[in-house]
Amino acid sequence: MTKTFRENRHLHMIQEENEQALGRWQRRQFSHVGLVAASFMLVTVLAQVVMMFFVGMVNMLLGGVMDLFSGRGLVLISAIPMYLVAFPVSVALIQLVPKCGGSQRQRWGMGKFTACLVITVGMGLAGNLLGQLVEWFKPSGLGDGELDRILMNSGIWMTVLFTVVAAPVIEELLFRKLLMDRLLGFGEGPAILVSGLMFGMAHGNFSQFFYAFGIGLLWAYVYAKTGKVSYTIALHMIFNFLGGAISVELSKGAKGLMDLPWFLRKMEHLLDLDFSGIISALSGLLITGYLLFMVACLIGGITILILYRKEIRFAPGIWPIQRGKRFRTVFLNPGMIIYFLICIGLFVLNW
Repeated sequence: MTKTFRENRHLHMIQEENEQALGRWQRRQFSHVGLVAASFMLVTVLAQVVMMFFVGMVNMLLGGVMDLFSGRGLVLISAIPMYLVAFPVSVALIQLVPKCGGSQRQRWGMGKFTACLVITVGMGLAGNLLGQLVEWFKPSGLGDGELDRILMNSGIWMTVLFTVVAAPVIEELLFRKLLMDRLLGFGEGPAILVSGLMFGMAHGNFSQFFYAFGIGLLWAYVYAKTGKVSYTIALHMIFNFLGGAISVELSKGAKGLMDLPWFLRKMEHLLDLDFSGIISALSGLLITGYLLFMVACLIGGITILILYRKEIRFAPGIWPIQRGKRFRTVFLNPGMIIYFLICIGLFVLNW
């Protein structure tokens, strides 16, 4: 009897030691992922400051021929350090973090992709409205966000290149594939939550946080189930095209700020016509249709989520996190704390 008791106690102690070792490894893994994301944010900011300094110096030496703070200039200063400096650094660093688990590799057809697109657009509208509500409480009051002002003053091709093409590719590779491949072994739930929350916080302001967090969760779910980052990149591109290109150009047209294509300028000159009034009226009609489309996607997205809510399941992973220790394991570690402190700092600066 005593021998059996001792054996059971010994086995229990071994099990406790194994659980503690697993917990330490899980916290370390989340911490390393947080440190990589923190490095992405820090290197981006530092590289932007350095680029702004050197461009300013060159501009001064050339006698002020460049408009550093124009829409196009700000887009380049914001995008180039992020995509050509910070992202390669983050890719190199995350190679030091071992992969953990993997996605399910489900095969999704066009129907599921379209459903996710509808939910994405609807979630974007809901999150944007919530963000605007929070922005009302800013000391400066509600107004056009910094991103909106930059996009309004940059050309359509600049917007397409950086907002519709580059941003979705870089952000999905980082916040979905590279990060989630290191976390899915601990369960789809924690990996999806971390991916969505880190993506939302990376935007650094309340006006973008809510919709970025929501669609980040959705896209993380898509990646967890399919393992296809191409799906999330496509969803991201379409969403940014609708919100960052179409909506901006329609707004420009309604305000009479749209840059006319060369052939329309030629026609204006030859026919002695003014297309600005026509474009303004047409843009107003298209904006109405655009808003109706967004509302339809919101209603459709809610309907889809309600009808198929029972099909939403999260796999536990190979090494599931112990109940009661999930928050501590996922968030209360040095890497995640540093990352979220950096993001909170950006929120404060943008308030």
